[in-house]
Amino acid sequence: MKVGHLIRAERIRQEMKQLVLAKGICTPSYLSKIERNLIFPSEDIVLLLFNRLGIDPSKLQNNNKQTEIDFEKMLEATYKEVITNRDESFTKQKLEYLEQHSPLFENQTLYYTYLLIVLRFRIISGSNLNEIKKGIEDLEELSKDFNPRQAYLYKLNKAFYYYSTENRNKSIEYFEDVLLLVGDISLEDWEKAELNFMIGVVYTADSRIFSTVDYIRSALDYFRENFLMKRVLDCYVLIGITQKKSEQYQEALESYLKAMQICDEFNLHRQKGIVYHNLGSLSSIMGNNREAIRYYKESIAYKTNEDTPLISIFCLVIEYAKMNNRKFVNDWCDEGISLLSQLKDNNLTSYYHHFKVFKSLHSEQGLSERMTKEAIEYFKDKQDYQYVHKYSIALAEWYYSNRKYKLSSICYQEANRYDYIYRKIKTWEDL
Repeated sequence: MKVGHLIRAERIRQEMKQLVLAKGICTPSYLSKIERNLIFPSEDIVLLLFNRLGIDPSKLQNNNKQTEIDFEKMLEATYKEVITNRDESFTKQKLEYLEQHSPLFENQTLYYTYLLIVLRFRIISGSNLNEIKKGIEDLEELSKDFNPRQAYLYKLNKAFYYYSTENRNKSIEYFEDVLLLVGDISLEDWEKAELNFMIGVVYTADSRIFSTVDYIRSALDYFRENFLMKRVLDCYVLIGITQKKSEQYQEALESYLKAMQICDEFNLHRQKGIVYHNLGSLSSIMGNNREAIRYYKESIAYKTNEDTPLISIFCLVIEYAKMNNRKFVNDWCDEGISLLSQLKDNNLTSYYHHFKVFKSLHSEQGLSERMTKEAIEYFKDKQDYQYVHKYSIALAEWYYSNRKYKLSSICYQEANRYDYIYRKIKTWEDL
C-alpha cells in the first residue's frame, strides 16, 4: 500500500521521531523508505504504524479512483465557495465538514492538497494562531514533495498567516513569492481575482498606492462581470482608501458613496459598517472631527463582534484624544478593553496595547512608562514600525515634559530610526 505520505505527515504533526515510531515494528531506515513511498510495506506493518500514530485504517480508500475523483471535485468546489464568499461562519461550517469527512488517500497529491486547503480554511476562520503556525511548520517538512500548485497554495497560506498576525512585511514578502509562482500554474479567473484583491489589500496597508490600483481594478472587473456585488463593494472601499491616502478626497468620497449605494441596492446592510468606518476615516483626515465621530458610531451600530467593531472604537478614541476629551477617551478605551475580554482573540492583541497606552496618556497620572514600552516592544516584534514610531514619540514627549531630557532624546532617536524603517528611507538625505 502507498501510505508513506500519510504516515510521514501524521508523524510530523505529532512531533514523533522516526526512531520512536519504528521501534518494535521495523528499522528506522525501512520506515524512511516507507515514508518516501520508495517501498510498499505489508498490511501488518501498515496497521502497526497506523495504530501507534492513532490513524483510523477504515478511512483508507485503497486506491478507489472514483472516490478520489469525487472527493477532489468536492474539495475544489468547496475551496472556491469559501474563498469567493469570504464569510467566516460559512468557512467554519465547511471546515468542520472537511475535518469530519477526511478519507485517507493513497494519492499523495490529493492528500497534500487537502491539508493545504484545510489550513487555509483554518486561517480564514480565525483558528488559534499557534496551531496555524504549527500547521505551517509541519507542511514545511513536506513541501519539497509539493507540485507547483501546492507550492503556490503553501506560500499563499504563509502570506495570509503573516497578514493575520499583523506582520505586514512578512505577508508582502510571501505574496510576492506567490506572484513569482503564478506563471508556473494555471489559475482560474476567480483565483486570479482573489489574488489581485488581496495584493491590493496588503499593498494599500503598506501605502504602496500606485502598485495597488491596477490589482484592485483587475479584481473589480472580474467581480462586476460575475455579479459578485459584495466583492464589488469591497473593491470600491479599497479604491476609496487608496484615493484617500493619495489625498484625492473628493474621489474617495465618491467611491465610498458608490459602496453605500451597492449596500442599499443589493441588501448588503451588514457591509454598511465598513463603509461608515471609512467615511469616518475620510472625515477625520479632512479635519471634520465631529462628523468622523458620527460616522464611527454609525459603523459600530452596524457591526457585530464577528465584524470586529474594535477598529471603529479605536478610531473614536483617537478623535476624542485630538479634542483632548479625557472622559470620552477613557470611556471608549474601557469599551474596547471590555469587548476584547469577551472576544478572547489573540489576533486582536494590538488593540489591547493601543487602548492601554491611550487610557494611561489621558489618565490623571499621565502616560504609563511600562505600558508604553510594552506596546513598543509588541509592535517591534510584529514589525509594525508605524506604531513603534508613534508610541516612541509619545514616550519621548512624556519624558521631556517630566524633565528627563536624556531619556527623551534617546526615545526621539528611536522614533526617528523606526520612522525611516517604516517609510523605507535609508538616510536623511533621502527625505
